[in-house]
Amino acid sequence: MPDSSAFDDFIAALPAERQPIAAHVWQLVRRAVPPGYTEHIGPKYLEFRAGPDMYVGLANQKGHLSLHLVPMYLMPALQEQLAAAAPKLKMGKGCVNFKRMEELPQEALRELLAATPPAEYAARLQAVRSASRKKD
Repeated sequence: MPDSSAFDDFIAALPAERQPIAAHVWQLVRRAVPPGYTEHIGPKYLEFRAGPDMYVGLANQKGHLSLHLVPMYLMPALQEQLAAAAPKLKMGKGCVNFKRMEELPQEALRELLAATPPAEYAARLQAVRSASRKKD
């Protein structure tokens, strides 16, 4: 786990109204992510990775926070489950955009994050990459 000062610095750099929301969401992520992923804190993202590959990341965007959920991109059924839990949630193929905590279906997020152990995630990611190369 990165030192807490890096996390505190990341949160402090956010607009004041987003700081408690981002901190709360990231604590939810920390509790839900299966063991074996590593946490990284950079200037633009809070991330959990499987090796060099992002599993989940939190970023501050111009008008919202964005939770990047790569498993949702790799496994569309997870996106469908999240959409069913919160039909009005602003989602892309692999991200959820939000301004308030109330917008997020917290239990559905926990389930999505906990669903894929690192070895399974790495295997799925490799399979997608291999399939993509074969198309080229």
